[in-house]
Amino acid sequence: MVPHISRARHAGFTLVEILAVVVILGIASALVIPNLGAQNDQYTQAAARVVMADLIYAQNQAIVTQTMQYVTFDTVGQAYSILTVSPSTTPLTYAQNPTSLQNFIRQFGSSATPQLQNVALSSVSFDTKTTMAFDELGAPYSWDPGANATTPFVAAGAVVLSSGNYSMTVSIQPYTANMTAQ
Repeated sequence: MVPHISRARHAGFTLVEILAVVVILGIASALVIPNLGAQNDQYTQAAARVVMADLIYAQNQAIVTQTMQYVTFDTVGQAYSILTVSPSTTPLTYAQNPTSLQNFIRQFGSSATPQLQNVALSSVSFDTKTTMAFDELGAPYSWDPGANATTPFVAAGAVVLSSGNYSMTVSIQPYTANMTAQ
């Protein structure tokens, strides 16, 4: 006769196993939770992409239409707009946004453009001016509306965007209009 051996298994976890899981969850939450509420870097990066796309659009319009295209920034009103010279009129008129068919105006802090809703237009400088232009070849210029004069960029133009403590600068290089965001 074979003796009966009882193999009773005790289900459950040891205290060491439970503590290891709690420590791992604590470390994971310490890394993930602060990033859930603060997406300022993502907001600013998205806004930089929108600004760069609009500048490229203005540059392309200048090349295609063979007319100067102007991008004027307003840090007080937290907006920028693309303006053009109409062949039949001398004053600048708003370019039409190709998607909305409205005047081309981007407003920061507005739900009209979700990518710009949580972002501020901190500063703008195109050789100390707040308006830039693209000529028929796509080269960048600073524009002085008082003197109605355009001047080729001497130094890189800069548009500084911020959200919370995070900021990003869109730079436009002289001559080539090469754009970067850092």
